[in-house]
Amino acid sequence: MPQNKMSKIFITAILKTFFTLFARVKITGIEKILHDQPVVLTANHIGFLDGLTIPTIPEVFNHNNTIVIIAEKYKESRFFKWAIDSLDFIFIDRFNPDVFAIRKVLRKLKDNGLMAIAPEGTRSPNAALIQAKTGAAYFASKTGAIIVPMAATGTADAEVKKRLKSFRRLDITITCGEPFTIPALPAENRDEFLENSTDEIMCRIAVMLPPSYRGVYAGHPRLAELLAEGEGPA
Repeated sequence: MPQNKMSKIFITAILKTFFTLFARVKITGIEKILHDQPVVLTANHIGFLDGLTIPTIPEVFNHNNTIVIIAEKYKESRFFKWAIDSLDFIFIDRFNPDVFAIRKVLRKLKDNGLMAIAPEGTRSPNAALIQAKTGAAYFASKTGAIIVPMAATGTADAEVKKRLKSFRRLDITITCGEPFTIPALPAENRDEFLENSTDEIMCRIAVMLPPSYRGVYAGHPRLAELLAEGEGPA
């Protein structure tokens, strides 16, 4: 077995053990992830544990072409770089055009890849949604990928620290919403298109979150429409 594959299995086993011992994880709607076409899984980002849950989800781990992008800052740690390379995540520069990483993601995504991405690009300081970047919309519009919105609660850094210090298990919920698509990236008015598409993605995440988590999208007209249509959490 290749060394990289062994490392991936080893790291995933450690993460699964951690979540089994220290958390109660409830996942709903994960069957909406398809394996025969490109998929962009978009999630809110409220804590360090968000990214660590991804490899432990069987539907994601067992996918034969998983794509997870992660901030370039984690390259600075030798341990994190080894772990991230072992998991085959892709480092990306969040602040400058990263042509190499973008081309690699597009190539893998077009090959029926499953991409997991946090559109906000960084962790929210208070668990509420912050203004998202347009990367997820760009990748979906360039590849025709289906977008699956995902909402997570219970992984906020402050809450995780508080619970673990008091020896209480974490209560983590992960909810996948209805898949949808956006049109192909147009030749004109690209910035406006990507901003509107990003708002659509974020409002579909926000509708599955408690009101206190909706942040800058709480008053968005599109969120009000989705709530009126009964798209909120059960």
